[in-house]
Amino acid sequence: MNERCLKSYVLDKSGKEHILHFAPEDWLITDMDSFVNNKPSNIFIDVIEDSEVSILTTSNYKNINQLSYDDLLEQNKKLVNNLITTNMRLANLLSATAEERYLDFIETYPTLVQRLPLKLIASYLGMTPEYLSDVRRKLARK
Repeated sequence: MNERCLKSYVLDKSGKEHILHFAPEDWLITDMDSFVNNKPSNIFIDVIEDSEVSILTTSNYKNINQLSYDDLLEQNKKLVNNLITTNMRLANLLSATAEERYLDFIETYPTLVQRLPLKLIASYLGMTPEYLSDVRRKLARK
């Protein structure tokens, strides 16, 4: 299996990284505001695992009429999935327990649980790696 993964994140004023999204194989990752409004991004995107990426910019986006209908449909599906994941993530950060957030992570990114370092998963979930270890131990006992 070709395992590939990227992450998007922001840095706070102290330089701490806060992960917004993961993009495993066949997912799309972007700063939609930067892309659509052609402005500098406040979001960083890094490769976690060796990956082959396609970069779409507003300048080459104008050539969208060169894409096939199937390609456009596929990109639209990926954007919709990204939006759904973002909405679920935001709702979970605001209202779910740490256990619920971790279980949702497992459901959303089943292939990443064993592949990513604990510190990346913890950052995504808004907790320390130590607290995430406690959550995982608690769930393992259930």
